[in-house]
Amino acid sequence: MSVIDYDKRLYVYWNIQKKTWSVRQSGKVVGHTGLIFLKDCRFLVGKAGQARVRREGKKNVHAGVSGYLAMYAEFHKAERPVATGKCWVMYNPYKHDTFIERTGVCDDTYPKPVTESKWVKMYVINDAPAVRAVDYTYNQRIEKT
Repeated sequence: MSVIDYDKRLYVYWNIQKKTWSVRQSGKVVGHTGLIFLKDCRFLVGKAGQARVRREGKKNVHAGVSGYLAMYAEFHKAERPVATGKCWVMYNPYKHDTFIERTGVCDDTYPKPVTESKWVKMYVINDAPAVRAVDYTYNQRIEKT
C-alpha cells in the first residue's frame, strides 16, 4: 500500500474483480489487501448505488466500511474479553438496505442492521470477504426490502 495518513479515515470495500479489499483515502485508492484492521468504524451504504444495483442487476461500489487504520495488537486486545459484543457482518444489496449481523439463522427473516463498530477486522477466506466487528451497535429499526 502507498502512504496512508493515520489521522484520516479510510474507506474499505470488497473488490469483486480482484477478490480482495480495496482501500481508499481522500477519494483515491491507496492499495489492496487481504487483511486490514480498522477502528471507530461506520458501515456505509450509498442508497443511489444500491438502487442502481437492484435496478440493473449489476454490482457497483456503493457499500463499505469507513474507519481509521488500526494494528493487529489493538484489535486482538479488544476482541479477547468474553463480555465484548462480537459478530460477523455481511451485506447483500439484493436482500438488505444495510450491513447486517450474520448469525446464520434467520438472517434474511430477522436482520439486525449493524451501523457502527469500535473495531473491525476485514479479511479474505477462500476468495470471499469476511468481516468481524467488535463492540458493535445496531439499529433497532428493521428495513424490509
